[in-house]
Amino acid sequence: MRNLGISKGCFLLCFALLISHAEGACDVPNFVTIKEDASGSILNNSIPIEETFTWNIIEVSGHPWSTLSIEIRAKIQEYFLSNRNNVSVSIFVTKPIDKESLLDFIGLVVTNVKLRISCGATSTVTDMIVIVESVNEFPPEFGKNYYHINVNESTAVGSLVYTISDVTDRDIDEADNSLTYTISKDLEEFDGTPYFVMKTGTSPDIMLQKVVDYDAIVASGKIPTFLIRVTVQDHGGRRDDALFNFTIINEDDLPPAFIIPNCDSGCTPSYTTIVPDGFRGALTNVTPAALKAVDQDKQHAVQYSLLNDSAGYHSAFRIDPNTGIISALSPVLSTVALIVKVTEISALQRFALANMLVKTNSSSGSQPNVGRSVVKETDDNMTIIVIVVAIVAVIIIGALVLALVIYCKRQREKMVKPGDVSSSQSTSRDALQNEKELSNSRQELLQSYAMFMTSSEGKGNALPPITTADMMIGTDEFKKRSRKRRKKEQEIFDGTRKYDMEADIDFFRQGTKSKIKRSTRSIKEQRLDPKYWITVQNGYLE
Repeated sequence: MRNLGISKGCFLLCFALLISHAEGACDVPNFVTIKEDASGSILNNSIPIEETFTWNIIEVSGHPWSTLSIEIRAKIQEYFLSNRNNVSVSIFVTKPIDKESLLDFIGLVVTNVKLRISCGATSTVTDMIVIVESVNEFPPEFGKNYYHINVNESTAVGSLVYTISDVTDRDIDEADNSLTYTISKDLEEFDGTPYFVMKTGTSPDIMLQKVVDYDAIVASGKIPTFLIRVTVQDHGGRRDDALFNFTIINEDDLPPAFIIPNCDSGCTPSYTTIVPDGFRGALTNVTPAALKAVDQDKQHAVQYSLLNDSAGYHSAFRIDPNTGIISALSPVLSTVALIVKVTEISALQRFALANMLVKTNSSSGSQPNVGRSVVKETDDNMTIIVIVVAIVAVIIIGALVLALVIYCKRQREKMVKPGDVSSSQSTSRDALQNEKELSNSRQELLQSYAMFMTSSEGKGNALPPITTADMMIGTDEFKKRSRKRRKKEQEIFDGTRKYDMEADIDFFRQGTKSKIKRSTRSIKEQRLDPKYWITVQNGYLE
């Protein structure tokens, strides 16, 4: 609480002063002290009746009397009274100046009251301060007698668990910093003193000093609840206490666990079952116990499944997700190794694994052959799959080969055919030069032949035989053309071929032929080529 009066140092100094009752006129002390729970005389002087004596209140806790309301002045005035007879004067405190009561009534903490006293023949004026000393009248009090606090099991040691914030002390100047806190156990069975402690003797903070593992507490057969009793005491020894109940909250911090006798947290869960050769159905004869798992936090349900394995064992079995019962879908022919997974149904989906070894009577002493199927039907299925894949591969390869053949054929068809204008245009310059030289040779031969036929020797005689060399047509360049031919066109008899009809003498006599082979029409300035010569009977011109 706040002290609205003089400073604490002055208060302690004034507290050491004793009420003075000196004899004589106007013997007034500057300070007097009275406890807030006391009443009685604060001034007693021997002053004859004929001498002047007056007093009045001029200040309350530093507040000038004139600034206080009429209600406050009237209330303060009730606590003071004077009495005078023929030989003495006394000033009394009529009732205890209880700080707490006055605070509730006038809203002001009364720590001192200043009186101004005038007496004697000379009317000497003296200010006397009445100091109201605080008394420890009330104990500190908790806001309630019972507190319930939840503590997560994951709370770290040294963490703040709870702060006591509702302790009050009605005594003025006795609250807050003058209080101390202690912890004691309440019930032995739920003793929480090993786990909880006050931060300091004067601090209202409760700290955790030992790990509170919910699962370990439950496993030990105890209830996860702790009780402590906290006592608060002021400097005067007045105290109060309250009961604190700490309930440990289980968190989802543990995975599921398989229930196997004599298997603690360090062992690997393993199960075994032996079935007849070719067995199909539910595996019920499981040792060392039926396959079952629970959530160690006891918060969630669990479900079972089989993990995929490289040997493919899982495909031949099925597990009930709710009961964990495993069934063989196909006849079991040899030892099988399965991996069982149990998962808690929660957002975290914590899980645990266990081994299941399925043996047949004939292979009960052997280990599973990893990589080999245990069911004949599985082998048949794999064979079918391989055959189908092989057929598909053959079809794809055949299609690729056929496409390649068609492509090559089309490429060959796109080659330039002999006799086309494009072929003639693609002839090299050397071939054209050779062609011109041959044309000149033919002209010379024709001229020689004409001279011969008009001479005396040539008339009536047979034509000289034409050698095979003379019958050669074209050049090697033209012979190398592709053998592919266009569709046969209608024949045009231009005098260059042998036929049964009569020869055209005009065509023969002409130096320049007007009818030439079509394949040479595109060649400009084409002269008569020896390959266009004709053969006639001797004496034809006679």
